[in-house]
Amino acid sequence: MKAIVKLAIVAVLIGLLNACTVSFSVGGFQPTRDVVQRAIALQLNQTQAQLRQHLSQYADGDGRLPDYQIERVEIRREDPLKVGDLLTYHVQGTYNLSGRTGDRRFSERDNPFDLYLQRQREGKTWRLAVPLEKNKETDEQQWATYLVKPPGYI
Repeated sequence: MKAIVKLAIVAVLIGLLNACTVSFSVGGFQPTRDVVQRAIALQLNQTQAQLRQHLSQYADGDGRLPDYQIERVEIRREDPLKVGDLLTYHVQGTYNLSGRTGDRRFSERDNPFDLYLQRQREGKTWRLAVPLEKNKETDEQQWATYLVKPPGYI
């Protein structure tokens, strides 16, 4: 009898631990903060001109742009939708941007982000989905997608 009670307690604890580490939604797994953080970096890199203009205020005397880090990603909203035939999440929230150039450090808090992240069929990778102009004939939203490289991706 004691063994059954212990087994039941262990099963409940395992269930609680799994609930703490895995995030489920109606259509599949939601993007993690790490995926969102890498997608923000990808989005910033794709908009190099805007990024260069924004970071130029922190440039050192010789015009070098600072190295930067994206930190403290806070996801405030995740809405599932379909892009093509794949589940996609419209993810919104804030992040902190920090960095340094030479001896100068900077930090910006609560920068907003607004991303569309699409989980691929195999469930191993995510793509940043960027809305384009609607198709004039069908009035359907057109999308471009870009791989959000997982850690260690070559």
